[in-house]
Amino acid sequence: MKIAGNFRANEWGAMRTRLNADDATAWEEAVMLLRERIGGRYLKHARELLNRPYSGFAILAIDCAVIEALEQFRKGVPSTPRRKSGEFFRDFFVTTRFKRFFTAKTSKLFYETVRCGILHQAESNADTLVKRSTTSFVVKQTPSGTGVVINSRRFHEILETVLEDYISKLLAGDVTLRKAFITKMNYITRSEPDSGAVE
Repeated sequence: MKIAGNFRANEWGAMRTRLNADDATAWEEAVMLLRERIGGRYLKHARELLNRPYSGFAILAIDCAVIEALEQFRKGVPSTPRRKSGEFFRDFFVTTRFKRFFTAKTSKLFYETVRCGILHQAESNADTLVKRSTTSFVVKQTPSGTGVVINSRRFHEILETVLEDYISKLLAGDVTLRKAFITKMNYITRSEPDSGAVE
């Protein structure tokens, strides 16, 4: 099974051993793998849609999938626990570079009216709107307070930088994030935890 590019699940065990030994080269290879998986399968395609008419919803659909996956990597969980998706989105928004733009309230509205709306109905809920032309904001509440207005272009650009922030922390040796990354990759590759490492 290919995990990203030509990297196969059965190659993970050897890489994991090197990662657990804090092999700097192995961590560089691991983040290249992550860039290929998240960037190559998702962000690259969203980026290509940025200048296409009526693409805001498609971009946000891709971005929502990336957010949930990145938060699983950050937390070191195989998948989002049932009924916890809203919390995952909130945690992502208020602890990453997005915290400059999102509050707990707008995080909740984004989850309910954008993520759930697009996933379940292929449209936004309440009076939420998706814009692409404006550059003055990322997110703001609608006058009714029941929805948000999202600038899909700026939102996507910030998400790309959040991925790079996460990668920088992995390369810098953040122990908690590295342990969580390995746990998530064990699940992706359908591998048992390394018996010689503490996870």
